[in-house]
This record gives sequence, structure tokens and C-alpha cells, in this order.
Amino acid sequence: MLAKADISLLLDYYGSFLTERRRELMRMSADEDMSLAEIAEQAGVSRQSVRDSIAKGSAELLLFEERLGLASRDRQLAAVASALEQAASSASEGELRQTVLKEAKRLRDYIR
Repeated sequence: MLAKADISLLLDYYGSFLTERRRELMRMSADEDMSLAEIAEQAGVSRQSVRDSIAKGSAELLLFEERLGLASRDRQLAAVASALEQAASSASEGELRQTVLKEAKRLRDYIR
């Protein structure tokens, strides 16, 4: 099962693809850190039903990420931006040029 932080992140990207009920149960677990018992009581269902829904929703979110890769793409783009920012703040002109060229190649390779 995915960690709550991972569920929360993937819900931001793909939550609209889930049913409203499943999305809400997963949001209560991941974002509000509610227990299965608390969610079950609020939703009027069994703990097992909540657990099953979260497990199925997690599998769906992983499938969306495998097929679409939006979260992964954003992480890679953020890494490139971070490398450029770090080089801009501390590198010499020559080092900065090398970093910019390296990161530009990394972006081109990623886009292909």
C-alpha cells in the first residue's frame, strides 16, 4: 500500500479520475490522517470497506501514474530547476555554462 504522502500527491494529479466517494475516503485517510475506524464511522460503512476502497484507489492511482507519469515528470523538472538555481547561485561562469548545457541536454532527453 502507498504511503499517505504518496497517496496525497497522486490524488492531486489523478483524484478526479476516481469516484467522488473513493476520492473522499482516500483524502480523509491521506490528508486528514484519519484512522480506518474514524473514516468508517463518518462514512457509515465498515472498516473493511474503507480499507478495500483505499487499496483499490491506491492501485488505480499507481496505474494512472505508470501510464501518464505526471508526478514523475514534475519531480524531474523540479530537479532540473533546482540544479540550475544552485549553479546560478554558486558556480563560476564556466561552471554555470556547463551546468546549463548539461541540464538542457537532460531536458531534451526527457522530452523525447
